[in-house]
Amino acid sequence: MDEFVSGTLAGGALVGAIPGLPLLRWIGSHPVEFLQVTLGLGFVIFVHELGHFLVAKACGVKCEKFFLGFDVGGLKLASFTWGETEYGIGILPLGGYVKMLGQDDNPAAAAGEAERARATVSGDLPPEPVAGPHPAWDPRSYPAQSVPERMAIISAGVIMNVIFAFLMASLAFGLGVREMTCGISSVRPGGAAWRAGLRTGDEIVAIGDRENPVFADLQKRVTLGDVDRGVSFRVRSPGAGQVHELLLHPDTDLGVPAVGIVNPFSLRLPAELSDGLPGSAGRAEPRLEGGDTIRAVDGVPVATYAELIAVLSARVDRPVGLEIERAGEAGTATLTAVVPPQRRLTTGLEMEALAISAVQDGSPAALAGIEPGDRIVAVDGGAVGDPAVLEDRLRSAVGRTVTIEVERDGATLPVTLDPRSVTWIEEPRFPASPLALSSVGIALPVDPVVSRVTPGGPGARAGIRAGERIVAVRFVLPDAAAEGGGNPLPLGPKQLTWPFVLAEMQLAPPGTRLALEVAAADGAPPRTVELTPEPLPDRFVVDRGLVFEALYRIEQAGSVGGALRRGAVQAGEDLSLVSRFLRKVTSNQISPRLLGGPIEIAKQAGRSASEGFSRLLLFLTMLSANLAVVNFLPIPVLDGGHMVFLAYEWIRGKPPSEGVVVALSYLGLALILGLMVFVFGLDLGLIARR
Repeated sequence: MDEFVSGTLAGGALVGAIPGLPLLRWIGSHPVEFLQVTLGLGFVIFVHELGHFLVAKACGVKCEKFFLGFDVGGLKLASFTWGETEYGIGILPLGGYVKMLGQDDNPAAAAGEAERARATVSGDLPPEPVAGPHPAWDPRSYPAQSVPERMAIISAGVIMNVIFAFLMASLAFGLGVREMTCGISSVRPGGAAWRAGLRTGDEIVAIGDRENPVFADLQKRVTLGDVDRGVSFRVRSPGAGQVHELLLHPDTDLGVPAVGIVNPFSLRLPAELSDGLPGSAGRAEPRLEGGDTIRAVDGVPVATYAELIAVLSARVDRPVGLEIERAGEAGTATLTAVVPPQRRLTTGLEMEALAISAVQDGSPAALAGIEPGDRIVAVDGGAVGDPAVLEDRLRSAVGRTVTIEVERDGATLPVTLDPRSVTWIEEPRFPASPLALSSVGIALPVDPVVSRVTPGGPGARAGIRAGERIVAVRFVLPDAAAEGGGNPLPLGPKQLTWPFVLAEMQLAPPGTRLALEVAAADGAPPRTVELTPEPLPDRFVVDRGLVFEALYRIEQAGSVGGALRRGAVQAGEDLSLVSRFLRKVTSNQISPRLLGGPIEIAKQAGRSASEGFSRLLLFLTMLSANLAVVNFLPIPVLDGGHMVFLAYEWIRGKPPSEGVVVALSYLGLALILGLMVFVFGLDLGLIARR
């Protein structure tokens, strides 16, 4: 029985890397977790094959091999023989198999194996009487068993995986699982959550019928939810604590349904800060360290990330004193670290603002009648100017009325509104993000066509001219070893947007340069130029490069019965998740480029192991459910394909012709091998995920 494991993962980076190198580094620095991952993944395959093996032996079938991995060409890492069965580990670690007499999933070997099982009679049992010139099946061969017995043998692997998923999930919730809470640190500008007015500090208290969800519930229910009907939410806002209901229609422009919510942050800096913090947070005095927890800003107590951002928003242009709680060998100490303001970096390139893509519900823009599709042509009688600093201009106008002129259906309309004070973050940290004008509630796409070059600025010194288009970008890190690493990534509305590049630029290490591919308006071939961003004198970054750990809580059952109930629910959800994901892929609602192969599965397993043993158990639950569903698909050479042939034999009273079985098996094998090549290409970066 050949088994194939699949998984999902989405990703991307601005700086290229050697395929597989992060995984190798993780293995070297986390040997215990690597051992857990290896044993865990091997055990998932083992229990599947054990199901086939045990039921086959119970039916009297001779099992000649029991292997984890495939011994291609007879190559194997280890093997031994006990009784009539050879047990071993194959050289190719992509699954496993049980070799039964008379059964072979390889179409090229199936006919020869059938002849061997017909010609060989084992033991003292008489041969089965058959008509025709062919010898009888060996009574201990797989084909000699009744259809119900063969169905039991085939389905045993899947059943074992389902049982394994249930037991592992129950054990995980019995031990306690560290789950990310379902709060919001920020939202994607223009996304479904942004359009509904969700913001930093909001907490999701229900998603559909799921009360008190965790962040994983949000990801699964949005990704696999009904895009047309929408997904219902109940959200609690900070302060008053009022709960309101929302119906969000996920966006699909990222290749997967999403509402654009960034996971919640605590006030604790990540334990591992080997490269230090980005931005001005990296220049704090004394230096901020991993594990530090912020308790106050300039004497103002802060208990949540939303409160921290609100205080920093009012002090963007001056140094702040962060009261830090730091654990050490002598106990917990309290100290104050001074963090300077962080000036916003600029390229000296002004881009063209496009038509408004979205207007936030209940925002000043919505109340004033501004609509998606409107194009801003003037602000307070002046030119729009650089879209990247337009939000700063609007924030400086809080407390007075602003006139925005918009172009709609060929006519220019003046609109008056009062910008609001912004104490939350809506940075374009998603790759395909527009610019957020948070003070008025507008999402503004930016076309990377240069409308103006600041005289004497970085862009001017690089020789970039108005009318030229930026078609691709690459970050060139100050470390000489990183130069040239990675390919330029293209800019586009569904790839990287210019606002996203500018947001990432604020977090880059000092001295980072931008390598830009520039296309001239006259159609000449693009050229590559480099520039070093420079700080603006009066524009600032709110969060100053502070990076925090996610906010977690412990999910633990209070009794054995409770753990079993939670395990059953989790296993059922994972089984349903895999089948719904496959339906979404086949119906083109989710991009197949989000699939991942063995390398990505190993990476995800490694991350899970790093988060604790219970988290690894839940990952193995998902993987076991994945294996059960995928292997029961009606594809020849998989268990589901065998069940289809057996069902045909049961109904017709005879098996399908050997020629039909071989032809369909080759077709199924080609499909599986094509899928494996595709996911390996994704894993190794040979196929772009966007």
